[in-house]
Amino acid sequence: MATPELVHKDIVPEAKPGWIFSHYASGPLLEWEWAHKRLREATTFWIATNALEGRPHVRPVWGFWQDGGFWFSTTNRSVPYIEADREVVLHTESGEEVVIVEGRCDRLFGKENLQRISDGYKERYNHSTNATDEGVYTLEGYGGPGFKITPTKVLGWIAPQFDTATRWDFPA
Repeated sequence: MATPELVHKDIVPEAKPGWIFSHYASGPLLEWEWAHKRLREATTFWIATNALEGRPHVRPVWGFWQDGGFWFSTTNRSVPYIEADREVVLHTESGEEVVIVEGRCDRLFGKENLQRISDGYKERYNHSTNATDEGVYTLEGYGGPGFKITPTKVLGWIAPQFDTATRWDFPA
C-alpha cells in the first residue's frame, strides 16, 4: 500500500470550455467521467518531457490511472529529463477521443510505493515485474524508476466535434 500522501480519492473537477481553434468551445461540455473513463481504459500513453537541451522529447509508455494520477515506470532519456523538469504532458493513444493531462511528475521510492506499479502492470498488461526500493524491473532485469503524474489540468474533446473541447483544472 502506498503512503497516504500518494493516495487520495479521485477529484471531480468542474468542467469549463476549452480553448480550441482560437476560441472557447461552445459545448456541450464533456463530463469528467468521460475523460476519467478514457484515462482508466487506455493501454498506451504518450509522455512529453523537456530534453536537457530544451527540445521536446516524446515517447510511448505503459501505465495506469489510479487515485487521481498516472502511475508508470520508465528508463532511458526520460528519467534525467523528468528529474530536471518535473512538468510533463501525457496523452492517451486516441486522436479522436482526446484526453491530454498536464501535470507534475514525481519519482517514487520505496518497495511499498513501487509495488503498486508492479501490481498495476500485472493487472493491466499481464506483465510480471518486481518492485525494489529504487524501481520496477522485469524478471530479466530490465526496468527503471517509478513515477506518478499528478494533474494540474486535463483537456478533452471528441473529433471532429471540436466544440466539445473541455478543460478541467486541478489544485496545484
